Formats: sequence, structure tokens, C-alpha cells
Amino acid sequence: MKLAKFGGSSLASGEQIRKVFGIVKSDPLRKIVVVSAPGKRFESDIKVTDLLDAYYQDYKNGKNLVPIQTTLLDRFEEICDELELSELKQFLSEKVISLALLNLHNRFVYDKFLSTGEECSALIVSSYFKKNGLNAKFLSPKDAGILVSSDPCEAKLLPIAYNKIAGLVKYPEILIIPGFYGATLNGEVCTFSRGGSDITGAILAAGVKAEMYENFTDVDGIYSVNPNVVENPVIIEEVTYREMRELSFAGFSVLHEEALIPAARAGVPMLLKNTNHPELPGTQIVPNWTIDMPVVGIASSRGYVIIKITKYMLYRDISFGRRFFEILEKLGIRFEAITTGIDDMSILVRDKYLSAPIQEALSDDLKEILQVDDIVIVKNLAVVTAVSEEIRQQTHITGRATLALARKNIKIETLMQGASEVSLLFIVKEEVENETVRSLYEEFFED
Repeated sequence: MKLAKFGGSSLASGEQIRKVFGIVKSDPLRKIVVVSAPGKRFESDIKVTDLLDAYYQDYKNGKNLVPIQTTLLDRFEEICDELELSELKQFLSEKVISLALLNLHNRFVYDKFLSTGEECSALIVSSYFKKNGLNAKFLSPKDAGILVSSDPCEAKLLPIAYNKIAGLVKYPEILIIPGFYGATLNGEVCTFSRGGSDITGAILAAGVKAEMYENFTDVDGIYSVNPNVVENPVIIEEVTYREMRELSFAGFSVLHEEALIPAARAGVPMLLKNTNHPELPGTQIVPNWTIDMPVVGIASSRGYVIIKITKYMLYRDISFGRRFFEILEKLGIRFEAITTGIDDMSILVRDKYLSAPIQEALSDDLKEILQVDDIVIVKNLAVVTAVSEEIRQQTHITGRATLALARKNIKIETLMQGASEVSLLFIVKEEVENETVRSLYEEFFED
């Protein structure tokens, strides 16, 4: 059994849904289909989920709802007209209009608004499949067994859910299931974080022990580097779950980072393919690597700060670390990396956690509680991350990378190796972020 998940761009129009139909029909092993809400049809278009967000805001603020309702209904009606599903239009219209009757005091009302895009998308796809000869069945996340915690917009799967999800293999039909949300034990709709349809796909693939989790998007695979920085970059042929987790966290936006965990734990391989070019091989995400690559991908992200702390004989103060992290917790500062020395400690944080008042409070606490000798805060930093399982075993990779940057006179503010030992973090000034990425790409991907 294979599970196929289709993103918003794959469901943005009737033409795209016909492609989805062709893909599913071409392989009888594709027995579960997870769908997102319709995405953008063109660059300036608005995703249905964003329209639903605007609908909720207008409802909450007591505005005239006719314009936003009309826009949403036009999107769904256009798709239905393209697919000749006129019988479905009234039903979808009632679903959209009825959102304005929800109780705003219900803590899950926003989740209900946002989830409607996926629900309507699944109803359209299942109707079209059945009308064109496929034995398809719409199945709600609740009926599919996706039981989640009661955390609005941040749902987490409950462990007991897998017992019911495993039973999906018994259905004779092709199951069409909305992504992005589940049901609480009290029956409330509760969404995962944005982009959560990837999570739904991974959960179901793990639960039914699928032989493959196929994720269809609008790109030919996972690029080894941001194509906005390097022209026509290499597409990654194979990447491990560990490597993909690192790349997703470091800046790759192809997959929701939480989507990798269920599939990785279950050992289900994932294949990313292009709905518009399904004949291309795509990128496979696997538990263990079979292709030797010194670097499989390079990601980057800006908006970082390094906090450098100096305290004489710091290494002798056994309680320093505990008290330091208590200060971070109290101020709500999340750190992403840390290095220590005999008298020094440096931590890497996102600048969004270090507003002026927080920075002042941090400085005061470090001086008063930890009695540090010096504090230096370096802002406007970017983190460029090179990822590969080979980094753990090949000592020359770090040397090649640093030499490549030295040849371009790029100063490395700090160099760190991730605790997973599959990533190298080059912390540089934001103004040389793209040049750093290009230099590393030239070193590891160009002949």
C-alpha cells in the first residue's frame, strides 16, 4: 500500500485535480490520498487557507462577510464547474456560510474555519474520483482515527490513535482524507500547525505501515540549495530522515519539519515528486543512506544573534549551566546552539526572542545572578548549514568547506557542529549569507 499526499498547488484548479486523478489511477497501490486546501493558481493568487483566515478575522471583528464569503465560494464553484460537479456546489456553499454561525467563545473555532479548506478539497476530489470510475470514499480525520490533543492550532497526535489508523488497510475503497487537522477526544476539530497536511500524511503512512509515502508538490524534487540563490541547482536524489530534519530546521521549506518524525520512526520511506511531472524520479527520503555524498544539501537562514558570555574560571562553577538555562526559561529565550570554553560560553538565538526589554533583563540577570565578567551580543547574523551523514565519518569535509570560504575572504564568526554530527553550522554576517551558500555549493556540487 502507498499513501499519496497532494499539496495545495496540486489541487488549486480543476485542471490540477485531473492530474491528481491520473496519478492515483495509474498505480493501484495508491490506496490512501491526503489532500491540502486549494493553493495558488498563479503568483498573485491567494491560498484558500489564507482566505479562510481572513474570513475568521472579519467574523470576529463584526465586518460585512459577503465579500469574503463570495470570494471563497467563487473559488470552490470554479473548481466544481471545471470538473462538472454542479451537484456539489450547494453543499460546499452551505459549509462555507455556516462558519458564520459558530460560537466565537469556542476555543477551537479558528481551527474549524481553517480546516474547511481541506475538508472541501477532499469532498471535491472524492466526488470527482467516483464520477470518473474510481472506487473512492471521503473519510473525515475523526473517522480515520486521527485523535489529537486539545491544543488549538498546535495539535499533537495521541498515541492511542494508531490503533484505529491501522484499521484503514481494511477499506476496499481509495480513501480521500483531508489533511491538516484531527479530532479531539471531545470531537472538536483541532489543526496541526500551518502546513500540517504533511503531518497528516506521515501519521497515516506510519499507522498503516505503508511501503511508501509519496508527497506530491509543484517542484521536481528537493533542491540541494535554494534556487533563488544558486541558479539551476542539483536536485537531491536521496536524503536520510536525519539529514532532512536538519535541512528543514535550517531553512528548507519543502516539508513540514514535524512531518518527518512519524514516518522516520516507522521506517516508511518518503518520495517527493512533482504533480506536473510525475514521470521524474523526485527525491527519496530514506531511513539509511545508500549514496555517498560529502554534502547533500546547504540551507541558510538569517535573523540570528550570538550572546557571548565571559566569566573567569567558568568551567569550575558546576551550577552555572543550570542557573543560566533557568534565566533563559524565565525570559522565554529559546536557544539553537551553544559552545563553551574554560572562561566563555556562546549561545545562538533567533533575534525575535531578544527584544530590547528582554535583552536588558538578560544582561541584568547575567550580571546579578551569575556575576559574569563580560557580555557581548553580536546581531545581524545568518546561519549557513551544510548537511550530510558523511560529516560524521569524513574529516576532510570541514577542511574543504572552511578553505572554500577562505578563498572568498568570507569571515566565519563562529563554526559549530550539530550534536547529530550530520551538520556543520557556519555563522556569518547577513550581508555575506548568499555568497557563503554559493561558495559551499561550488565546492561540493560543481565539478
